[in-house]
Amino acid sequence: MEKELFSSMAIDALGEMMNISLGSSATAVSNMLDQRVDITTPKVSVIETKDFALGKIEPAVGVEIKYVCGLEGSNIMLLKRSDVKVIVDILMGAPMAEEEFELNELTISAVCELMNQMMGAAATALSDFLGYSVNISTPQPFELDDLEAFKEAHLPQGAETLVVVRFALKIEGALESEFMNVMSVDLARALLKGLGLTD
Repeated sequence: MEKELFSSMAIDALGEMMNISLGSSATAVSNMLDQRVDITTPKVSVIETKDFALGKIEPAVGVEIKYVCGLEGSNIMLLKRSDVKVIVDILMGAPMAEEEFELNELTISAVCELMNQMMGAAATALSDFLGYSVNISTPQPFELDDLEAFKEAHLPQGAETLVVVRFALKIEGALESEFMNVMSVDLARALLKGLGLTD
């Protein structure tokens, strides 16, 4: 599938662009949490929508970021629910019992602020990369309880393929995990076009 839609050079370029943009956002997260954060090793894959699965990050919490300037479409971040709890605990300054953790007004606000900082920094890095302004909407978090409902509500309808980028996530002394970034093929092509690469 990757060979049909993107050359290996294009896949490498996407990985490098995501590495730099999300890597820069790690600094913003580090500042917010006051702990060292590393976001590394992006693995880019092009998959059929019907084969999309969460894998290690199930059960997951999602955050959708829509582009309002510079690019069209949306970017979806998927994080392990237990990782979101760890991050919220750090932000709140106190651990919460697992059974008490839920996406309520307080935790949603914390997750939104974190993602706002993270994706805002990533958008700034993308702007530098592409040479034009890229702006995002306010991140919208959601719980991912049903994979099929998620596909219908958040993935491009009618699209047979998706671009999935997996990242390693490390917060010093708190967690070592991974998260996933999901985008449409059209958005990936727009990013590549900005680099002067077209398949």
